[in-house]
Amino acid sequence: MKHVRSFKKMVILVMAFVMICGSVNVSAATTTYKSGSKTLKYKGASYKVYYNSKQVSTSKKPALLINGNIQMNYKTLVSKGPKVKASYNKAKKKVVLSFNGKKVTLVANRKTMIVNGVKKKLYSAPVYVKYNGSSASTLVIPVKAVVTALGLNYTYDKATKSAYITTPTTTTNSAPAVTTNYDGITASVFANMTTAQFIATMGPIAQEDYHRSGVLASVTLAQAILESGWGKSNLASTANNMFGMKTSLSGNTWAGSTWDGCSFVTILTGEEYGGKHVTIQATFRKYNSVAQSVADHSAYLVNAKNGSAYRYAGLTNTKSYSEQLTIIKNGGYATSSSYVSQLSNLIVKYNLTQFDK
Repeated sequence: MKHVRSFKKMVILVMAFVMICGSVNVSAATTTYKSGSKTLKYKGASYKVYYNSKQVSTSKKPALLINGNIQMNYKTLVSKGPKVKASYNKAKKKVVLSFNGKKVTLVANRKTMIVNGVKKKLYSAPVYVKYNGSSASTLVIPVKAVVTALGLNYTYDKATKSAYITTPTTTTNSAPAVTTNYDGITASVFANMTTAQFIATMGPIAQEDYHRSGVLASVTLAQAILESGWGKSNLASTANNMFGMKTSLSGNTWAGSTWDGCSFVTILTGEEYGGKHVTIQATFRKYNSVAQSVADHSAYLVNAKNGSAYRYAGLTNTKSYSEQLTIIKNGGYATSSSYVSQLSNLIVKYNLTQFDK
């Protein structure tokens, strides 16, 4: 009888194991997405999306990380999110989303979207997903690019794999406001300016940003001068990008970014690795104005993290430009070994500390 009881226990354990394995196999059913003519298996994790603190993504159709961007079912914005209006054309694989006077048009596998008649580049195109072996396709869209274009706020928590959408009236983790007095200034104004004129134009913008962010105006000005060639570089003139801010920085999870998440340009750039100078092709952020570029740059310096620690910890605790520059260099901002000395020389030569008030 003792052997019989042992045998029964073993049978029960085996059956339990089979049941558990069976359930795991069912839940691990393949999720695929269509990229052009290719069908690819999704190997990443599931992500959650919240609208005004309420979760709107579902366990059956969670958000997915595709091509470096959080993508989710577009219908979520319609039925559970901010009640966006949608019009879907199956034949053309096109969806039109409308909210508060903003209209966004997207097409599957196309890296552009139309925002109120203006074409904008997308870093990641909408794609069709088949969740957990389903025969039905779901169109998923890049969350940050779309909700920002619709006038909503977006933040992301890397630790919990959660994206948060909030209405413009919600101030938590919202992007710092850019003063409208400077919103109209683009890098095109620098084309024929002297160095003195450049400093006179950029100085007040950097100074106002310093009062808001804590990043010294002299540091901002020196970086802008060095990295944009006094505002005349190809990157500055085509994208109002004064600091070489690339599309991907610290996982793009830091708070306060003013970049729309989709506008970018691709440019050849020179960098230094291990003492060797190389030329690479990279994608850089595109801004509507110089002031927006300054605000995004400062938000990155203040809030970017390396793991759980702030990448440039202590930056705003000092009023010394040399200390701020050292913190920036040590945090991995620049690859040039002479970066700090170059900026320090610019600050001294052009008396940029006059704006640190």
